[in-house]
Amino acid sequence: MARFDRLIPPGGEGKITLMINLTGHRGKVTKSATVYCNDPQNPRVALALSVKVVPFIDVRPWDTVVFRGSAAQIKPQEVELESSKVPMQIVRVENGLEKEVRTRVETLANGKRYRVVLENLAEQGSYSGYVRVITDHPQKPEVLLSVRGMVEGPIGIRPTSLLVGKIKGNPEIRVGRVLVVHHGGAAFRITRLDYDAQLLEVTAKPQEGLTGYVLDVAAKLDTVALGTQKRTPLKIETDIRPEDRLEVQIFVVHQ
Repeated sequence: MARFDRLIPPGGEGKITLMINLTGHRGKVTKSATVYCNDPQNPRVALALSVKVVPFIDVRPWDTVVFRGSAAQIKPQEVELESSKVPMQIVRVENGLEKEVRTRVETLANGKRYRVVLENLAEQGSYSGYVRVITDHPQKPEVLLSVRGMVEGPIGIRPTSLLVGKIKGNPEIRVGRVLVVHHGGAAFRITRLDYDAQLLEVTAKPQEGLTGYVLDVAAKLDTVALGTQKRTPLKIETDIRPEDRLEVQIFVVHQ
C-alpha cells in the first residue's frame, strides 16, 4: 500500500509512504516500487526496499506438520521455537488432536529455545487440526501449529483417485492403473473388488517383482453420455484386516 503527495511545488519536497505486508515472511525480504511523475528528465523512478524480518518467536522449519504414509513407517516430527529477544517460557500445549497426535516439549535453551515433538498415533485414516503452544511472551502469547495426517494401514493404494475415459482433444481413450501393496512386504490376497460394472471394467493381476497387485481400470464409454462425467468408487477388500475397505475415487469422462 502506498500514500504520497500528489502535488509538489517547484523546488519543494514531497513524501511517499510505502507499507509492506510482512505476514508469513521471515529473514531478508526485498520489495520494489515505481514512481511515475511528469518530470521530463525523470518520468519514472524505481525504489528498492530491503528489510530483515525477525519474528518475535521463530518457528523452524515450518508451522505446518504433515504425517503421510503407513502408520508403521511414519516418524515423529520436530518443530523448534526460539524467542528472538525477550525471554520466553512455554506455559502449556493445547492439543486439538489428542486421539491422533501425541506432543511433548523439550527445553534446548531455557528461556529461549524449545523443541515441540509431535508423534502420530493414528493407525489409519485422515485428520487435520491444530496444536496451540501457549507462551508467556508479551508479544507472542500463542504459536499455532497446523497438523494434518494421511495415514495408511498395512495395505496401501496408489493413487487414491483416477481419471479414465475419453478427454476432449485427445484421440486416445485413457485407462488407469492402481497399485495395491503391503507396506511390510507380506503376502496377501484381494478377496473382493466392488465397483459399478456398468461404468468400469477392472482387471487384477499380481505385481511383478513385488508383493501386491496391479488393477487395470477402463471405462465403458457406451454407458456414459457424450459430454458428461461420472464419479464412482472402486472398493478393495483383502484378507489383511478385511474390515478395512480401501477406496479409490474413479472419474469417468466422455468428452
